[in-house]
Amino acid sequence: MAVDERAIGESLRRMAARAEPPDAADLAASVLRSTVRRRRTGWAVTAATVAAAVAVGAVAVTNLPDPADRTSAAVEPGFTGLTVGPGPALPAAPPIEGLPANTPEQYKQVRDCMPAGGPVHNMDPKLRISQHGVAEDFRLLAEARDDLGTTRLMGSRKGFVLCTPGVLDVSYPERPVFTYWAHETPGSLAFPGALMVDAADTQMQSEVDPGADGDPVFMVVAGRVRQDVARVALAWADGQKADATVAGGFFIGRVRMKTDRLPKVSVTAYGRDGKVLDAQKGLEGLLLGARDADG
Repeated sequence: MAVDERAIGESLRRMAARAEPPDAADLAASVLRSTVRRRRTGWAVTAATVAAAVAVGAVAVTNLPDPADRTSAAVEPGFTGLTVGPGPALPAAPPIEGLPANTPEQYKQVRDCMPAGGPVHNMDPKLRISQHGVAEDFRLLAEARDDLGTTRLMGSRKGFVLCTPGVLDVSYPERPVFTYWAHETPGSLAFPGALMVDAADTQMQSEVDPGADGDPVFMVVAGRVRQDVARVALAWADGQKADATVAGGFFIGRVRMKTDRLPKVSVTAYGRDGKVLDAQKGLEGLLLGARDADG
């Protein structure tokens, strides 16, 4: 079928003038997928790409075919005619005494964990509890990862939240509910001994389409350790065991819950020489939340 390239080019320019600027990264990925799937004339590729670049204003077009070439050519999978410029730099995390430094990416994870601007009520994800601080007061301290996702320990000088982010098209995020360090108001990073367990509770990954075994629920243990602690071992009364992630004086670990009731847990801290530095046995009742959340 004959193609009126001039009419196509003029129509595309008019569409570009009227269009809202799309996301540059999405546009680039879409054009690349299209060029791999279909064979196009050199002129059609050129016209469509130029019009899109006018609309976006952020896409650089390079290495395109000669418009005078009317032959049909397949675009190779390695085609790199479109390049997207870098986005704006992420803000740096200001230092907070007693908390580890965060990279800009980690600081973004903290803010993403608290879309309401800070910790929220455990029954209402839109109700922010002002006395528990704002997202900028918190830093990423440690994270536990497995094949199903991640739970992160994010803390301020007076307390912490557990953040279990959603997985795109798979699950929803947990609510960032605040807990004071050691469950004591006003909260302090200082603690005696080599080990302080601050939370032994659960986190759920509510799935968009849960399987026959329902939404995954994880038993999570988190807290603080002295700087000479190299390993933290977790042992639940149902027989499950795990090593926690230890980072910068904090730790967190999780395993999938297999019982209807949260079992007791024992936590042991080891030094670099493998010797036990501290241990807390048969812990229960260290649930997330603060009594002043309800005013």
